[in-house]
Amino acid sequence: MKTIFLFLFFFSLPSWAEEKLALKLVVTGVPQTSKKFLSESFSKEALPYWGVILGSTALLYHYDEEIYHDLQRQGRNLGIGNGDETRSVLSISGHEIVRAPSDTGSFMYFLGDGWMHAGIGAGFVATGQFGDDNYAYNTGLMIWHGMVVSTIFNQALKRSFGRESPEVSTSKRGSWTLFPNVNDYNSKTASYDAMPSGHVMTATLTFTILAERYPDSAKFIYPAYGVWATALMFQMVNNGVHWASDYPLGIAMGYVIGKQAAQLGKSEGGETGEKTSWTVYPTPRGVVAARVF
Repeated sequence: MKTIFLFLFFFSLPSWAEEKLALKLVVTGVPQTSKKFLSESFSKEALPYWGVILGSTALLYHYDEEIYHDLQRQGRNLGIGNGDETRSVLSISGHEIVRAPSDTGSFMYFLGDGWMHAGIGAGFVATGQFGDDNYAYNTGLMIWHGMVVSTIFNQALKRSFGRESPEVSTSKRGSWTLFPNVNDYNSKTASYDAMPSGHVMTATLTFTILAERYPDSAKFIYPAYGVWATALMFQMVNNGVHWASDYPLGIAMGYVIGKQAAQLGKSEGGETGEKTSWTVYPTPRGVVAARVF
């Protein structure tokens, strides 16, 4: 039985046999996954969920200012501070490529960073590539694929809403500049990119894919996500990057796109390839691994 380590959390995961997906699907599969995402998001069945998203967003928006100041007080009381203490570790031609955490608060913020989740995907790809495990390899590709799709939609919405982040807000709960100028957005990003949260979307996406791919381990994956996302969401309000009302839409996007990304390369019948599993059980002489077809 193979064990894949996911940061500080580790799950004992079954090893499935299925056909290895082509790396190019990470990009070439974007149109199909995007179409599925839009179709599911705007279907009649999605209406109740839109009610929850809009209702929770409106409620949080009403209390955004109070939540922001309260969580910042808690951050100071906990000794975390209110600033973003990530440090640039890689720059090219003056453009920061990678920022890494330097303390507890920045580590909590980094839980939603794209490099973190691309790294998790890389861990699965490496496990699959060097361990002859196509299922793990495909799972890594699905995480990368989901990140590509979700980033496209997330950027489209951020550049449409143009909401100020708390740290640079010029009015209560942040001003909104619909469809801000591209140059303004790129030069003063924090003034326009609060809604929706890309960090919480990416974290939700990753854990959704893991739960879809390893349903037997969902009882561990979902609680891990709860702890992970709670720490992340707390810190992003605490350091002034997001308002609480930026989260519901981001969570919903991560969940729906994650569900669709986990279907990458699957046929209409829902199968990627032949599946088998390993079951491990103890005997008087030791541990036996049995392959189930």
